[in-house]
Amino acid sequence: MIEMMTFWLLSIVEDDPIPYEISSICFCHYKHLLFMGGCEYKPLLNYMFDYFPLEAQYFDCEQLHDIIGSKYYDAIVVDAINESFSNNTLKHEFHNKKIYYGEYGKKLKYLFTIK
Repeated sequence: MIEMMTFWLLSIVEDDPIPYEISSICFCHYKHLLFMGGCEYKPLLNYMFDYFPLEAQYFDCEQLHDIIGSKYYDAIVVDAINESFSNNTLKHEFHNKKIYYGEYGKKLKYLFTIK
């Protein structure tokens, strides 16, 4: 699953690079894991994003889809996001970006900053 997520993220930034001024990247759970977009400042609930990836849509992974509703879903997703960013190309593309995650329509939680 980590390799699939890494490939998915690499595909997004290959097609639609993240603008320099974007400092926050938001992932969201709504039936699937979504790459919601990015903004220049700390994201708020129902925030209008400044950056929308053209090809992101959602992370289509049967392994992840099978555990939706599980009490471990969020922990598994956060771990997968974290491990995916160990890829050197992703570290470069997302350098100094703050990563957030949350359930659609609810408050986003800060996870980490890419160094």
